[in-house]
Amino acid sequence: MQLPFDTIISDFSASALDRDKTRIYQAICDQDEVSRKRLAKHLSMRPTTISTLVNELIKDEVVEEVRTVASSGQGRPEVVLAPVRDRFIVIMLQVVSRTIRCRLVDMSGSLLGEEIIEINRDEADNSMILAATESLIEKLIANTPERSEILGIGIVVPGIIDRQNRLWIYSARWPRMQALPFDEIGEKFGLPVGVNRNLNLELRTRLLRKKEEREGSVLLIHWGYGIGSSYALNGSVIESSIGSFGEFGHWTVDPSSMRQCHCGESGCLETIASLWSLLPELRTIYPVVPSEETAFEAFTRENDISELPMIERAVDAFALSLANLNKAVFADRIVLTGPFVNIPSVLKRLESRFFQHLPHYAHGKCQMYVATLGAFDITQGCVMPFFEERMRTIFTAHDEAR
Repeated sequence: MQLPFDTIISDFSASALDRDKTRIYQAICDQDEVSRKRLAKHLSMRPTTISTLVNELIKDEVVEEVRTVASSGQGRPEVVLAPVRDRFIVIMLQVVSRTIRCRLVDMSGSLLGEEIIEINRDEADNSMILAATESLIEKLIANTPERSEILGIGIVVPGIIDRQNRLWIYSARWPRMQALPFDEIGEKFGLPVGVNRNLNLELRTRLLRKKEEREGSVLLIHWGYGIGSSYALNGSVIESSIGSFGEFGHWTVDPSSMRQCHCGESGCLETIASLWSLLPELRTIYPVVPSEETAFEAFTRENDISELPMIERAVDAFALSLANLNKAVFADRIVLTGPFVNIPSVLKRLESRFFQHLPHYAHGKCQMYVATLGAFDITQGCVMPFFEERMRTIFTAHDEAR
């Protein structure tokens, strides 16, 4: 994981010294066997400037001297410098299916610890989820390296959130949970809290990596345990006033259906096409079908489920709903993620049905492709703002000003 050095010091108040300090730290992160002498040559800076600013970084404990090596030329041995990756860490809390996963993440993206708990759907209310979360965080804090400073708690959840007020408004997987206040967790541990809807965070992180997608519109679709979407226009992820956008998994697609969705309504798309709704019928044929998405995707590589009647119904319902969603936004790109779209025959059927529903005037104006948005993308998007803010204070603080 790489800090966005070009944006950390991007405001007009940053001095030349701030920028030099940032460049030095970046070079220490990027290069092996780097020393003060080699930094001066590589960055074309005066040795005294290098020495002063490196000493500041060492004093701030974000850089350390690790060993001496023979000089590349004449003179005394050189001291090799290295970044202290675990100087600052972030607690990351993520909800996956019905589990809460809590991790300690350092500035390289490495996991220093992890605690996981599964929450029962019918019992999970605000108090239970808060208690479980606080228990996981306490265990991680107890195992934090002594030299590490915890910067905050980054939270990634599905459903509807109020990001500004750090409230988890609603999630269909735990319907008894309503407007859960994550600020209570921050107050308990004395740490700032950041909250993100998972699909919005995934799309925001994707746009950081793919500059070409920052122009026009992108519709990110996830089809797995649940169904949802995120949408970006000209590089900005769109959010509604209640903290959600694109909850099309809870569109009513069969008003006559009596099958109840996790959201409390009946006849939703998820009751036909989501993994949670398909599991009971799939398990009558394959008793060991897993509910976790990664394990389910591996299962489908060994077992062809694409021609099962319930899967064909799911694909057709999903394709029609996606086509209707696209008519509302007419995205330039549709990015598909999740285990179902990684089944080749399912993807082929989905594409065929989708483009059949596409208006004639929109043909050729929408690209559709599958992407793998790994856990690292989510981790980076969740924890990076904490590291950026803290390192900005490091780069703009100098001994002569203290």
